[in-house]
Amino acid sequence: MASIVDSFWTEDYSTGVNALFEALTRGCDQNELYIQLFASRMEFEANQGKQLCQMDKNIEGLEANTMTGFTLDHALHTLVLNMQEEGNNHLMIASDIESTVLRPFSKWCEEHKQRVEYSRRTLKTNVANFQKSRKLVERHGQVYFGKCRQYEDFRRSKFNEEELNEIMKSLKVQQEREILAAREREFTSFGKVGNIDLDFKSMREIVHALLSQLPKTEYKVPLINFKIPNTNSGSEIVKFLMEHVSVKDADQAEVFGQDLLDKGFLKYCNGVGTTFVNSRKFQYSWRDYAYRFARISPDETETQGLDVQLASEGKSNSSPDLMPAILTSSSTPDAETTTTSEKTVFSDAERTLFKLKREVEDSDKKYQQQCIKVDALRCSLEELIIDHYAFMEKCEVDRLKALKKVVLDFSTIMGGTLSSFETLLDQTKKIELGISPAEDLANMIKGRRTGYFRPMAISYNNYYNPGGFQNFGIELDTRCRLDKRVVPLLVSAILSYMDLLYPELPNDSVRTRIWTAPVKLSLTHEIRSQLNQTQFETEAEIFEVIEASKVESATLASAMKIYLMELPVALITDDICEILKTIYSEFPISSKVTDQSEANDQKRVAGLSNALHSLSTPHLATLDAITSHFSRLIKIIKMGEKEIDKDLAGEFTNAISQQFSNCILHNNFPEGNDLGFKIFHDLLTYRKPIFRNLKRQNSRGKDLNQN
Repeated sequence: MASIVDSFWTEDYSTGVNALFEALTRGCDQNELYIQLFASRMEFEANQGKQLCQMDKNIEGLEANTMTGFTLDHALHTLVLNMQEEGNNHLMIASDIESTVLRPFSKWCEEHKQRVEYSRRTLKTNVANFQKSRKLVERHGQVYFGKCRQYEDFRRSKFNEEELNEIMKSLKVQQEREILAAREREFTSFGKVGNIDLDFKSMREIVHALLSQLPKTEYKVPLINFKIPNTNSGSEIVKFLMEHVSVKDADQAEVFGQDLLDKGFLKYCNGVGTTFVNSRKFQYSWRDYAYRFARISPDETETQGLDVQLASEGKSNSSPDLMPAILTSSSTPDAETTTTSEKTVFSDAERTLFKLKREVEDSDKKYQQQCIKVDALRCSLEELIIDHYAFMEKCEVDRLKALKKVVLDFSTIMGGTLSSFETLLDQTKKIELGISPAEDLANMIKGRRTGYFRPMAISYNNYYNPGGFQNFGIELDTRCRLDKRVVPLLVSAILSYMDLLYPELPNDSVRTRIWTAPVKLSLTHEIRSQLNQTQFETEAEIFEVIEASKVESATLASAMKIYLMELPVALITDDICEILKTIYSEFPISSKVTDQSEANDQKRVAGLSNALHSLSTPHLATLDAITSHFSRLIKIIKMGEKEIDKDLAGEFTNAISQQFSNCILHNNFPEGNDLGFKIFHDLLTYRKPIFRNLKRQNSRGKDLNQN
């Protein structure tokens, strides 16, 4: 049965979230209707009871005729008493409706409404923040590609390949000289700070510690809507210096803070003058120069090491912070640059080339960092959405059960007091018996579902090496080209690892549960992150990561499913989807074996094979590897002599086809990916004839090309 977790997903996330909470809000409105019904009936019962109880007061002269001895007077008095008794019954019903039904149900409905509103607000806020971050990534990508095109255009217009090679050699030599000079400068005197003689290296370490270890806050400027980031109070800075730097007392720490202010590391937020004050009331912000001096970025949550720039000269996608010394002969902002007698002289065109190259590297670095950051944010968002969806499904089921129970309680109250309405109350109880929470939940999902879960990876697309810096979210053809294989190394490694694992497992049931057991998305994302950080060259390297992570086998299987779902182009591409729809519509799968069903199976399998022929070799090879793995496992299960083994094989075939339906076909079917299920089921059932025909067609195509 469909669930909320699997049914309300869209590429922008917000459409699916909005569709779900529209349905949940309608459920809250339905609760209000029941509350109004019960309240109206309670009010009616209370009014009716009060009027009946006051019947003796509405009859003039009743008391004078009660003790006459006449039978008619006695009858009148008895009728009044009966009506008063009936009134008490109505008041009791009203009281029971209020205490048993209305009050607890109203309280529960209000709490349910608050839960729904909290979940809606949380998800909408996080989705909105993610969309802003994704747009920021797109802007960084546009800037990066613009810089690359500008660099390439200038390079081609000004230099030929031979000249460019000579320039780059000269640049490398000059950078090596600058690196050596920079290392030597680290041990030259920076000056006195807080009456302590410091060299550049020691000063850099202190500023680095102040920026990376001392928690920062935002300062709100009074009277205007403006915030200053990365600030600390004077007392915070003094306390940190006393704990982490060799200063004698608060006075010396205050002198140290004064020197930080004088040398341009700090600036006032709310003070006037040029004096550093050890006080909570005085707030100071860290200047950009301080971050440049410490060689960290204000936006980075994980700071780089102090020597990262000096050690990065051999990395192709990183750039030492030495280019300014080449671009200009003037001193850098921190007055650290020194000139040497061996300095190479570059032309204006060469300086411009180096400037553009530096801009490319800087924009590339920002773009890559943002991609990694936002992709991690996407994973967190998907985990959050799934958690809230699962909780909302539980809440909705509880709501439906609560309504069913409250209708039963209401019927019991009415039936226990007004036995004369037995027929009507029997009908009311039948209404309660006819309420089906599971059916109502299924109808709600069916009517409003927007699509199944399909993660959309934020991939870093390098201009010179697309797909070369991550494994997940890269087109299959590109990944196979980089891996120099027809099947992605990650997929083949996971399948091989499972083959090695199966003999160690106790029975077939445990083996099949690896692929069908539900796995928490956060656990899947943990192993995904580890498998996504390295460009592997062999399966053995992937095995080492898997074994070091001590990941559960079901979580590893889930990671492979996520890998397939994150492919930008599915294993079965969209362009043949309509053809496959037509094939499965004209030649449907039948549960009964007849001559007609067998003929349909043959035509459907032939049509499927012909349709798959248009796929690229990596797509076909990956489909073949996956279905071959499961076909072998199913065959081994069927080899058991017991009838239960054959049943397990059939159940696993259906379950794994359902699990991989969204992995092989990405078309968004709001009603469910039944087509993907049927295709994968056929690939398992008729694997040999399908791939035999595909190989025959490929061989025929090669022969025609050779002729």
